[in-house]
Amino acid sequence: MIEQSLAGVWRFRLDPDEVGEKEAWALATLGDTIQLPGSTAERQKGPGNPEQAIAHLSEKFPYVGKAWYQRDIEIPEAWANKRLRLSFERSRVTRVWLDGLDCGSRNSLCAPHRYELGPLTPGKHQLTVCVDNKLLPIPGGHMTSPDTQTNWNGLLGRLALEAREAVSLEDVQLYPDGGGESVRIRFRIDSAGSEPVEAAWSVDVLNGPRVDEDGRLCSPDAEAAVLAHAELTLTAAPGESYHEAVCPMAERGEGWEEDQPALYQARIRLDAPGSRDEFSDVFGFRRFEAAGTQFAVNGRTVFLRGKHDGLVFPLTGYAPMDTEAWLHTLSVAKSFGINHYRFHTCCPPDAAFRAADLLGVYMAPELPFWGAWEETDEEGRFAYLREEAFRILAAYGNHPSFVMFGLGNELHGSREAMAGLLRDLRQRDGLQLYSDGANNFFWAPEREEAADYWVTMRTAQGPVRASFSHADPPLGHVQAGPPSTQTDYRDSLAGVPVPVIGHEIGQYQAYPDFREIARYTGVLEARNFAVFRERLAERGMLDQAAAFTEASGKLAELCYREEIEAALRTPGLGGFQLLDLQDFPGQGTALVGVLNAFMEPKPFLDAERWRQFCAPTVLLARFPSYVATAGDAFSAELELAHYGRGDWPAVHVRWALTENGEPLLGGETGPVAVRQGSLAGLGRLEFKLPDRNEPARFDLELSCPETGTATAYPLWVYPPAEPEQETEKEEAVCRTVEDALRVLEKGGRALLIPDLNEARPAATVPGFFASDFWSYPMFRAICESRDVPVAPGTLGLLCDPQHPAFREFPTEFHSNWQWWTILENSAALVMDSLPAEVRPVVQVIDNFERNHRLGLLLEARVGEGKLLVCMSDLPACTDRPEARQLLRSLSRYVASDEFEPAHALTPQALAALLDPQQAGLDDTRRDAVHNPSYFN
Repeated sequence: MIEQSLAGVWRFRLDPDEVGEKEAWALATLGDTIQLPGSTAERQKGPGNPEQAIAHLSEKFPYVGKAWYQRDIEIPEAWANKRLRLSFERSRVTRVWLDGLDCGSRNSLCAPHRYELGPLTPGKHQLTVCVDNKLLPIPGGHMTSPDTQTNWNGLLGRLALEAREAVSLEDVQLYPDGGGESVRIRFRIDSAGSEPVEAAWSVDVLNGPRVDEDGRLCSPDAEAAVLAHAELTLTAAPGESYHEAVCPMAERGEGWEEDQPALYQARIRLDAPGSRDEFSDVFGFRRFEAAGTQFAVNGRTVFLRGKHDGLVFPLTGYAPMDTEAWLHTLSVAKSFGINHYRFHTCCPPDAAFRAADLLGVYMAPELPFWGAWEETDEEGRFAYLREEAFRILAAYGNHPSFVMFGLGNELHGSREAMAGLLRDLRQRDGLQLYSDGANNFFWAPEREEAADYWVTMRTAQGPVRASFSHADPPLGHVQAGPPSTQTDYRDSLAGVPVPVIGHEIGQYQAYPDFREIARYTGVLEARNFAVFRERLAERGMLDQAAAFTEASGKLAELCYREEIEAALRTPGLGGFQLLDLQDFPGQGTALVGVLNAFMEPKPFLDAERWRQFCAPTVLLARFPSYVATAGDAFSAELELAHYGRGDWPAVHVRWALTENGEPLLGGETGPVAVRQGSLAGLGRLEFKLPDRNEPARFDLELSCPETGTATAYPLWVYPPAEPEQETEKEEAVCRTVEDALRVLEKGGRALLIPDLNEARPAATVPGFFASDFWSYPMFRAICESRDVPVAPGTLGLLCDPQHPAFREFPTEFHSNWQWWTILENSAALVMDSLPAEVRPVVQVIDNFERNHRLGLLLEARVGEGKLLVCMSDLPACTDRPEARQLLRSLSRYVASDEFEPAHALTPQALAALLDPQQAGLDDTRRDAVHNPSYFN
């Protein structure tokens, strides 16, 4: 087959009134021009968009409707007797006219559009294409969503006129065996004649492309040695005939796996009287299967460290159609330990699979559907999805990276209909594993027996992830605590015979980084970010924006680490799928990534630190608490989650308890033999914590020299409770505003810790340690619609670790595990009514919708007195060493000469701020900021 590229300048016209098929201009001459491939938004066609979207990015030139594309094509003399085919790699609904004659319509959202044009006379012909992105055959999931890649209009990728021989190769499917011994080839022959034709078919197998050390694509040598050859003589019947052949390898082929993505190239030739056709494609020897409750590739156990992907590419508004761009994107993900992509209700283009082939990434596309799969199909929706599924397999099934296929996201309806399609797909192509969908029937989770694996957030026995929306209780262990490193999901897997994958785990928000606004130079603008920035400026906190981003990001990283390690600590779990490694720009704006929407690292994290807990081999320690009392015995169970290559006959763990990088204690455990694909116990670590009278932050540092892995866990160690005579240098605690005002009226010092059970101030937001889940505006609305308590919606702490209030309570500028009890027993004061310059000593970071100035710790001069307000009920938690120690540190600070608050409050302002009867909050964007039922 030879081809003529149709890339270039086309005549063009938008048709918002949809009159083109009725009017002469549509098939005659169009008044504008456009460069293809590309989209109307990319070429700035269409009306400008003045709207300022908040729930997602704003398309600068949106257009929904029909658009007409037209150009002249020149048929050379050499093509006089050839059969011509028009091919568009990716579009919406298309209809084609050739010289004014209707050639039909195509409606695939995921696979190429192909039109058979037949033989054409040499010379000039007129080609007209209508693209309609309004009347879509299916809502489209993330293939068409404004939350992700937008509902663009245009023609993308390879645009070509193909000249086919009288006897041609079609639908070539490669089925390599997992052992590398042979490749089975199924193909169709299209013959234009009326009589059977004898033809010679042959295949050569050569080494395929690769990526060099610098990440550059290296194509195979055209003169490379032939590794295998097969040929046969066959008879091609008139029209379509189907054939199959097997090509044995001269030597066993190397397996395709994530850390060894060996590729081969099949070059196929068909010789018939008067015609010769050729086909070439890459493949890999891989067998991806469900081996009990885990996955295996070529017999080696695989743990899927996955990410959700919705084809978010803000510069173009659509997924890249070139391999190099996808090589960059997937390489970034792999640098963060990701080996698996789950495409949420979408399918990437061929270039994505080719890049994944080269890099060793396990790909799992889905049908573009999210909703009810019903038995009745009056609109033809499910017949369409069935056709689309088979088109996806035909277009991308040869890629070794294409290992899994799902029917969509959070489906419900007819289980029988979904199971029937799974059986049909498996019969069509057995190289992939199949699932009925991701998180189907999540309110009543039940495994579909026809599915090879199960993607879910819960089984009937319990959760398989650590965080949930407040709209889908119960919450996960990262949210509900208390913090430890002992939780796993083994009980949730009991009785499940197939691999389980944690669905959309994580979803921990960070505050927007407004410096990203300037990055949006393409078809989409971050007008939502601009709104959030304006809101923060209105609250007088714009100068804190970068600090909010970094501090909230540090908390998100902390939560993600426990989320991922809990999955790795679970024996027999198939893997997880993050939502997400990168930000999701829609659904209210879900800034849940440690990378931004451009797959660029955020300022609070780098790939090396992330890979300590997200990698093929990860060192783990199980212990009950991050907080301890000086002199206590400490113990931890050491484990190695080893899904990298090969067994380790003897593994040692070197450990050290350090303070500010200096070792205090240390030793070595082992040796222990570790089998590939196992969660191996490496022994028990036991030692006595230093017996000190002052608090300290230590780090338990672990390393495994054989595997090259290392990690560290923080430990906070506090002195025991002091005898009563030792507390004389501490300030007494006031439990009511009235008590504090009596002290302040006399010019005294007051440490006010309101009894939150007795008189909780109305203008507060409930305390919560973990980052808010996904997107506060989205789930606030869902909770309110279900009449359930809304999440607190906060994003952790911001403080100055050098402030004298923390002289005896070591802390960082952001939340860490020693704050968990303190925050969970707190209610942050809404300080919006105070002057903008009054900042809390410890600030709770609010979400971008509310942007309240929230105080956990506030100091001020009141008349001649001095006041420190702590909104954590520390006296009620003195059984916990961290709460006891913070109370001690605050009390001594108030009693010290360093207690000199910078700002003044009147007694009236203080009383109003802490009044439990105060009604409402100053927030014009919300009817209410908190739900009082949360406390009941």
